[in-house]
Amino acid sequence: MNVRDIKGLRSIMGFEGEYAVFKAKDSEGPYQGVINRKGEIVWDAKLFPPTLRVRGTNIYMSCVRGKKGLHYYDVALQQYVEKPERKIEGRDSYEDMKELDAKWVEKEGSIFSEVGRLTDNLLKFRTDKIEEIYGIMTEDGKILIEPQYKYIIPNNDSANHFVVVLPNDMYGVIDLKGNTTLPFEYEHLFFRGNFYVARKDGKAGIIDLEGNILIPFDYEALHPSYDEGLNLISAKKDGEFFFINSKQERVELL
Repeated sequence: MNVRDIKGLRSIMGFEGEYAVFKAKDSEGPYQGVINRKGEIVWDAKLFPPTLRVRGTNIYMSCVRGKKGLHYYDVALQQYVEKPERKIEGRDSYEDMKELDAKWVEKEGSIFSEVGRLTDNLLKFRTDKIEEIYGIMTEDGKILIEPQYKYIIPNNDSANHFVVVLPNDMYGVIDLKGNTTLPFEYEHLFFRGNFYVARKDGKAGIIDLEGNILIPFDYEALHPSYDEGLNLISAKKDGEFFFINSKQERVELL
């Protein structure tokens, strides 16, 4: 079966290697699956989020309708497999979160209600126990950005830029000095190395790091390939799904 045959198709995500996740909806609700580069559905077990690829493998994990717990499927072997080994260290680890809580939140007289890791040497924090507004500080507690953002998402670039979200849900980009490097005029921003996938006035587009438009805001959805970037972009416009390159030329995959 081809993904184009799905009546309730909602989106096709960016390819990572030979495979991509699609999202759809049927009478029982939303679900996800996996397709190959021919558009053939290689895993369609009525999957509920998360349908996540285990990096560097052909293995996806998800909840499956009618089956309890997480299940792991190797799309190359076309069979369910045992849970793959994934060692989580550093800022993603439970131990790290516990250490931060003990050092900053649980300490007597602490002003912090929450502290979490942004990068290897930067932390996000909030001081209000009710309002979830965050700032940025160093590992030793030096406050660099006062709490004022609803979300803070590190770009993981050498310039230490962060996608941040104001309480009014508008996205922009700041540096560690608090300078705005991209204005707060976007409804969504997603950093992809040397460009952003953005949403403005209800439409998706792609901009460079300075805000120059690379792909105009004419699309319902855009999902660049994780491997090929702007050379292969999953697009949706006027209800139609297709693939384009950086020149907005159609790329025939499906």
